[in-house]
Amino acid sequence: MASLTDRSTNGTVLHRAGRSIVSRARGVAMGTAGLTFLLVLIGEFTAAAGAGATCNFTYPGCAGQLSPIGLSIPQFIEWFHRFFAMLVGFIIITNALVLWYRYRGTRISWAGWLAAMLLPIQVVLGGVTVTFATLFPDGYTPAVQLAHLGTALALFLLLVAAVVWIDQREATGGTHSRLYALGMVGLGFTGLEAVFAPDLVFTFWPAIQTGYHFFAHLSVAAFLVGALWARSIESVDAGIASGLGVGVGLANTFLVIGIFLISDGVQVVVYMLLFVQLVLFAWLVVAGSRT
Repeated sequence: MASLTDRSTNGTVLHRAGRSIVSRARGVAMGTAGLTFLLVLIGEFTAAAGAGATCNFTYPGCAGQLSPIGLSIPQFIEWFHRFFAMLVGFIIITNALVLWYRYRGTRISWAGWLAAMLLPIQVVLGGVTVTFATLFPDGYTPAVQLAHLGTALALFLLLVAAVVWIDQREATGGTHSRLYALGMVGLGFTGLEAVFAPDLVFTFWPAIQTGYHFFAHLSVAAFLVGALWARSIESVDAGIASGLGVGVGLANTFLVIGIFLISDGVQVVVYMLLFVQLVLFAWLVVAGSRT
């Protein structure tokens, strides 16, 4: 009897813990999006520092070992990226389950599940990028890098969309005043992004490149939020500006991730796209100021 009682008590505790997590679905979704954003930045720093190719073509371990003990600094950077990616992967799956339980049958739940379904693809792309123990000797190519980052950003933006839709369902959602504030914040993001742009103020070292991507990804996320808010309040011009902004922001990101040699011509294109991004955020400010 005592054993049955203990099991019943344990079951009740687990049930309460599960209900507590589900009741905080919005916080879980926001936390998952934030950790995924951080993972994308760590991955970009790892690539910029050239650490991804230091593990002697082994995956998922590094240099033939799972422990970080004895690894060089570049190898540790790559090891930490893989370890953190594993943790975030489990969190993304947990997030999908929480959103399914709380919002099943809605676009919120679908966004969570689509993000989770991208995980296996991302794992395979990550393995190919570091050549999967020499099975893919030409794995570290621009095309694979593009697919790897593109999948990571798609995953992140799906999680951002889920947070926005939860907000629309349970809180304020999109308003003109929010669009105005978003545009103002976006102008700030763009200005800071320009500070970290290739060789405009600083030499484009890995840390500077990561700072550039930090504000670039925030800008893309802001434009996505603007597009979703614009649709909910039927603001056509804000929707157009936000949609164009997502495309411009992604183009600017892909130009400087190592696929292209950062020549003078590429730098000019980057600066021009930053100016366009600035104009589009200003357009959001104008659209948001209308009532």
